[in-house]
Amino acid sequence: MSEARIAFLFPGQGSQFVGMGRDLHEESAEARKLFDLAGEAAGMDLTELCFEGPFDALSRTNVLQPAITTVNLACLAWLRENGMEPWATAGHSLGEYSALACAGVLSPVDAVRVSAARGRCMDDAATRFPGTMYAIIGLPMDKVAAEMERLVPRSEGGVANLNAPEQVVVSGTREAMERASNHFEDLGAHVVELPVSGAWHSELMAFAEKPFGMVLDEVDFNEPALRLYLNVTGRPAEGVADIKDALFRQLRSPVRWVDIIEGLKNDGVTRFVEVGPGRVLRGMVRRIWPDTSAYKVSSVSSLASLRRVIEAFKD
Repeated sequence: MSEARIAFLFPGQGSQFVGMGRDLHEESAEARKLFDLAGEAAGMDLTELCFEGPFDALSRTNVLQPAITTVNLACLAWLRENGMEPWATAGHSLGEYSALACAGVLSPVDAVRVSAARGRCMDDAATRFPGTMYAIIGLPMDKVAAEMERLVPRSEGGVANLNAPEQVVVSGTREAMERASNHFEDLGAHVVELPVSGAWHSELMAFAEKPFGMVLDEVDFNEPALRLYLNVTGRPAEGVADIKDALFRQLRSPVRWVDIIEGLKNDGVTRFVEVGPGRVLRGMVRRIWPDTSAYKVSSVSSLASLRRVIEAFKD
């Protein structure tokens, strides 16, 4: 296997599709075992939901969070079975829990269990405090952040994801987000409302913090066995206390994805693998680091793509 520094990146909500993980489940005994254990930990039949859907049922936050985590970890297990190990890892929003398992901070089963609890807590918060999210495309992220500070009181929303230099997601009450959407369109941005059921990474998630914090207190955490970047800080974790604090704050703090990719770049990482369904993170890496001749980025969401990336990284 190549000596290049490799980072495994794990996707979160928005990457799902009906049938995800099916071919891995059919091929790998380890994947089948993981799906069974994950279903028990989450308290639902994740195999049926991932493979059969329907899409609306799979996409409910309380279902989707453990489902995505399970598929991410099944892909991770297959890569490791075939001799591929990362030097560093990070996950986008929900994907951070897969990264924690990758780094040995949580066991795979605990990563699914905590993801399921997170989904329930966030779903409850969204029911009590409904909201929405918009992607703001084509304006510098610093400009968007500054305008949001001016336009929207923190209690009503704010920046949720700093995904790329000119792609920011904002989150909050529908009224505040519609006001912000109109403002950014007037400034020349392309604005897209996201198909979400809540205002993730905003103050509207404060209701989820107490019950979720209780879950975190019941889980065993280990020191990370490899370099682990955190969403809330955009920097490498400094230990278990730092990780638990970041997970607690992540519910209503922005995902600093640009800082994470820039940090990995500065660390000398030249190979990125998006481990899980979809290709969202691959696109973000390319927007953050436009010189694609300087690195390689791949996505794996099927058995065929997993095999291709193993072959590609052997050189």
